[in-house]
Amino acid sequence: MRPNLKVDMKKTGLLLTALVLIMNVLVAQAPTRLHVNLRNNTFQRVNLVNSYGSSQQTFAQADIAGDQFTMNVTLPEDIYRLDFGNGSSMLVVLKPGENINVTVDAEELQQILEVTGSETMQFVKEMSGYVIKRKSSLDSINQELQKDQDKVYWSDFAQKFNLYRQTNQDVDEYLIAAYNNMDTLYAALSQCIINGKVKGDVVTCADMANKMMKKAEINYNPFANYQDNVERYYTFPDQKMPNSSDFYALFNKYQSDLKTRHQIAENSLGKVMPVVKSLLAERDSLAYNNLWDKKSNQTKWLTKVATELYPELPQVIAQKAEYQKYMQTEKATANTLVNQSQDKLKQVVAKYQQAYNEIDAYLTSRLKDEIKTHKQDVGVLMFLDMFPREQNTALHNEVIAALHEKYPEHLIVKERWNYMNSPAARVAIGAMAPELEFPDPTGKMRKLSDLRGKVVLIDFWASWCGPCRRENPNVTRIYSEYHDKGFEIFSVSLDSDAASWMRAIEADKLVWPNHVSDLKKWQSQAAAIYGVRSIPSTFLLDKEGRIVQRDLRGADLERAVKQLVEQ
Repeated sequence: MRPNLKVDMKKTGLLLTALVLIMNVLVAQAPTRLHVNLRNNTFQRVNLVNSYGSSQQTFAQADIAGDQFTMNVTLPEDIYRLDFGNGSSMLVVLKPGENINVTVDAEELQQILEVTGSETMQFVKEMSGYVIKRKSSLDSINQELQKDQDKVYWSDFAQKFNLYRQTNQDVDEYLIAAYNNMDTLYAALSQCIINGKVKGDVVTCADMANKMMKKAEINYNPFANYQDNVERYYTFPDQKMPNSSDFYALFNKYQSDLKTRHQIAENSLGKVMPVVKSLLAERDSLAYNNLWDKKSNQTKWLTKVATELYPELPQVIAQKAEYQKYMQTEKATANTLVNQSQDKLKQVVAKYQQAYNEIDAYLTSRLKDEIKTHKQDVGVLMFLDMFPREQNTALHNEVIAALHEKYPEHLIVKERWNYMNSPAARVAIGAMAPELEFPDPTGKMRKLSDLRGKVVLIDFWASWCGPCRRENPNVTRIYSEYHDKGFEIFSVSLDSDAASWMRAIEADKLVWPNHVSDLKKWQSQAAAIYGVRSIPSTFLLDKEGRIVQRDLRGADLERAVKQLVEQ
């Protein structure tokens, strides 16, 4: 009798399905053996705990004997943490049924030296190696930069010159204050010294003269101290760097102008300062001996002021304008020197930055390739966040989609899958802007994607929105400034009345053509797509149509637009 093949095949299929289910259950319940060798070990005990979640659960413990330990556990496939205490830990991926052997350096637990028995831990080893190489490359290049002679020179020069410039600016302020004191002194003395004779209110005049002369002396002293110490504290290297002749010519001009300016101060304020000091010493001597209150002594003192100091003041005061002229010249020269020295330093740094960027680009590419290759391995979650979602949305979506297919109930995978498919994720920074296609005031359908290749501002607004209308002048100004450079605006109105919408467009001079609305107010389909619950609300897109900024206003919006159109 011939067998019934259909029935046999059906039974065979059911049997195979049952066997697969049984095998999956057995594998899920199979224990995992983890053996760890520790080089340079100082640890005594280790706990196996969960690597994420709000509470810490300990699954196994082991004493570390002979610089090694073994754990046999029955746990679901996932990422766990070996906690050695005192903040020292490392992550491991355990899969049921595997016999994993790992060798690490206890002084650098993030670097796995050897792995057998686990493809996932081999992946973790390779990824950790790339991560460590990435960091060591940066450290190595930074060390070379710090020793670079050009960098050392320009860094030292910029630091010294900034201090030198600031000191000279401080001296300027004191000297201008001293000139002003002399100006006030001359005006006060002119009221009580007539034709070289002291007249009028002697007491008031003497007090004012004493006060202004003391202020002038105090304000002049920092300059005097500067002159005595400048060569000791503000020296610049005789060494000249190549290809910098224009810089040194400008630096020499700065010092020449500075010397000329200070000579003006010495020939004016400095000329009368010994007289001021002598007169003040005489007045203080009278006060110390209780003789100052006598009007005759004050008159006698003022007479000496009128004879020895007063005639010199007009010439001193006249030099203030000349001094200020050189101040302004020096300020502009100093700013140029600061900028040029910083530029030279930036050029040195840029050379090393380029070297690092090349290494980093290579290692970043390898890391991303490895992540994509192992995108269905739960261990990839250990490295995915090295690349922020905002700048790597496509990578995150690809990996989470692959993980969700295999681990739909995994806590982290499930959470990120839900976010990835939420309205918030669709319009998060870094995401491709969802399509919008709605009618303009004439009924013509306008699509957001038709503006691809331009920098685009999606602007949700309405005629009845006060804050929106107040921001419109700024938006129109930015549009006028950057439209010819590749900037467009796609305005989405949450109006319900077409006439009000069109009047607002005309009144606010919103001259760009891309105005759309379905006239459903808060039931707007466009608002639902972008999760807009309040207005004004804006989304700034780059030339590829990717959302790069949200809800910028005023100067912040203009800076972002300018940067994007110039890229």
